[in-house]
Amino acid sequence: MTIADHATPSVARYARVPAAPLAVERPRCTAAIAAAVVRAPVVLVTAPPGFGKTTAVRRWATQRGGVAWVTADAFDADACRVLGAVAHAVARAHPSARTAAVAAADGAPGRMLDELADVLGALPSGAVVVLDDAHVLASPSARRAAAELLRLPGPRFVLVGRTVPDLALHRARLAGDVTEVGPAVLALTERETGALLRAWGARAVDPRAVADVWRVTGGWPAAVRAAWAAGLLHRARAARPLRPADVPIGDYVREEVLGGLPPATDAFLRRACVGHVADAHVAEALVPGGARALDECVARGLLPAPGVRPTAPSAAWHDLLAWHVRELVARTEPGVVRAVHAVLARQLAAVDADAAVQHAVEAHAPSVATELLAERWPELLARGRLADTVRRCAPSLRDVTGDVSGDGAGEGTGTSERPSDELAAAQAVAEAVRTQPRADLAARVTEALGGVGHAGAPAALRDAARRGDATGTVLTYLVGRAALHAPGTPPVGVPGERCGVDAPVLVREALADAAEVAAVRGWPVLALACRAEHALACARTSRLGEARRRARAVLTEAAALGPAAAPAVVAAHLAEGLVAWWTDDVATARRALAAVLRDGTARPELVARAAAVLVHVGVAEGDAAGVASALATLDAAPPAARGPAGVSRPFLAASVRLASGATGDALALVGRTDPAFTSVAGACRRSEMLLRAGERRAAWSVLPDDARQGSWHVADLVAVHVARALLHDDPRNAHAALERALAASAAEGVVRPLRDRAAALRRLLLAHLGRGSAHEDLVTRLLTADGPGGVSREPGHRLTERERHVLACLPSHMTVGEIGAALFVSPNTVKTHVRSVYRKLGVTSRRDAVRTAVERGLL
Repeated sequence: MTIADHATPSVARYARVPAAPLAVERPRCTAAIAAAVVRAPVVLVTAPPGFGKTTAVRRWATQRGGVAWVTADAFDADACRVLGAVAHAVARAHPSARTAAVAAADGAPGRMLDELADVLGALPSGAVVVLDDAHVLASPSARRAAAELLRLPGPRFVLVGRTVPDLALHRARLAGDVTEVGPAVLALTERETGALLRAWGARAVDPRAVADVWRVTGGWPAAVRAAWAAGLLHRARAARPLRPADVPIGDYVREEVLGGLPPATDAFLRRACVGHVADAHVAEALVPGGARALDECVARGLLPAPGVRPTAPSAAWHDLLAWHVRELVARTEPGVVRAVHAVLARQLAAVDADAAVQHAVEAHAPSVATELLAERWPELLARGRLADTVRRCAPSLRDVTGDVSGDGAGEGTGTSERPSDELAAAQAVAEAVRTQPRADLAARVTEALGGVGHAGAPAALRDAARRGDATGTVLTYLVGRAALHAPGTPPVGVPGERCGVDAPVLVREALADAAEVAAVRGWPVLALACRAEHALACARTSRLGEARRRARAVLTEAAALGPAAAPAVVAAHLAEGLVAWWTDDVATARRALAAVLRDGTARPELVARAAAVLVHVGVAEGDAAGVASALATLDAAPPAARGPAGVSRPFLAASVRLASGATGDALALVGRTDPAFTSVAGACRRSEMLLRAGERRAAWSVLPDDARQGSWHVADLVAVHVARALLHDDPRNAHAALERALAASAAEGVVRPLRDRAAALRRLLLAHLGRGSAHEDLVTRLLTADGPGGVSREPGHRLTERERHVLACLPSHMTVGEIGAALFVSPNTVKTHVRSVYRKLGVTSRRDAVRTAVERGLL
């Protein structure tokens, strides 16, 4: 153990620093160490080798003065040696305590500790003892002596090392008596990297080269030094950025990083770097005791903490270390590399099929790779990674089947007939995905699998789903989602989303079955994809509450699975957006539909539909910029996506013109053969245009009859009843139609068809309050949502504040007692205020009070 004088702390240790030392001031590190010493009595300065721990603490100690410095070494195996070294260091740093300190440096451990306690307690306030290379204290007696020292009152202790030995600091940590300075502080910043290079003699270094070195090294001083020595900063501007392979730090990693670890930790770190392991379960499968070894590597800063995304410099340091460890293992222990990949292939099969197959290929285990591919290909398809995975394991497929083309079905030599069939199906689907447009994925895949095409497909979906095999489940998912976006389907922006008469129900039930099969078979993303389409089918079959609930559950689970699941659940975003739009939750509709545009690059038909809905959202809110943006998104979609999706550009343009008051221009855009205009809700929109143009008879003629009312979407039903209410000349029939619209709306909360016609309905709604309705609260909501401006409020000025509170409760179905409880007054007081409201409004009933208050702008 080396004892250093306070003027030149750790002279012996400093002599082992490379010939060109870190001759650059780092006030940031010095300030961090100083603040840590003030904050807690025990400071741990820990980092892997090469981070300049000793140099940073040495600079701080030199500036501070009065620091007793001890450098541990491999011979510090007993308590007497440790305690004696500390005593001698204190004697040198504090001459006033020299005699007592020297006396405490000899004897039995117990007596030495007692005398040293008296010496340390008598030191001046703020005295500091530094124990450098604390990680070499390997023996239990040496660690116990150090632990007892840290409990003594008096000086502050700074422990410097690659890791902290077991010094029983848990209680001190809980009490806030321990603080740490780690790699995040000790790593060089980009500015410090440039200053260091100039201190080493670089007069004119390209700042871009400095930034490149800092980026790839993560500010690891040893790696920066290696990059400097290799001349990486003197080369001409490279055509590509630096990579970890360019930094010649491999020998340092082998000798200093790996060489300084216990054998078991060394063996684990090598395997963990080969397999990118950061999970305790995988670590345990990798080597016995792997979870504990993982914790130790994380504590030493050699691996990132599981579940914690490292910052940019830290991530670069870990990447650099891992790359050189992998290269070392691949060069010296190829058998270990294959063994690690074999273990990971088995461990990751259930959670990341793509990575599992890749590990099997790296393990040179073609049978394992093809078995995983045969079992997991539906999950890979749902994740959008099937084609790439098949391409990567092409050599393995040749070894097993002798063929990697899409038409080599049935020739495999797998362990059973079923895996061979599934492998052939995987190859056929991968070929279809690779060579055919994504917009026609369902048709290509079903053709490749020899299944049914679009025609009559929904009726066969339940049988395919119940087969329980990979092919049947994938067919159900793809054909089912294709049926939900079949050609001729009205655009999603029309509140009458459907896909035929019987298809939606069949698709909904089949997708639910397929989701259960996928979950049981261990295909989580495919299960979520089926459930997402199922939520969309629920939305299109008037089960809006169920659609909202299922869509939100799918999105929550997809978020837990990570980014890989996002593209598979775009339909859930669309379902949530549709339901929100129909139920007049515009903010949620905007958010959900924007998510479709963000994550739906592989589903252009869904992007086209979401853009169509956003056009209607923009029209409803008077957002011209939003309308223009949505139309631009729609125009940018490929025609193959707009056509099959049933999105009608003329219909959207007509809706925009109608909202702006250009009824004639809107009518000129009507296409009598366009499914968007011939659908139920589209016919209602045409009827609205004709009514505004004064053509009442024509407006009646375009409305559908009730023959197929049972197959209408609830939004279609509301829209038809609203249109009829506006067209009826007989007030009694008009109010009856309006009541039917309100009843249909209240069933699932479909308010948008009413809100779209609120201005035209206002007189009828006001009169409806006077006639009585089972849905007075909904009528009041419609009247107050977009109340007309300029209404005189003078009569309301005579109402007192309490009378206004009572008036606000009248549109509800609250009793007098419930109103009193809500306002914290007695029922008699409520009755007094109600009589006063009636008198001031000139009415005699609650219904008339609400109607008059709405007319006068008081509600």
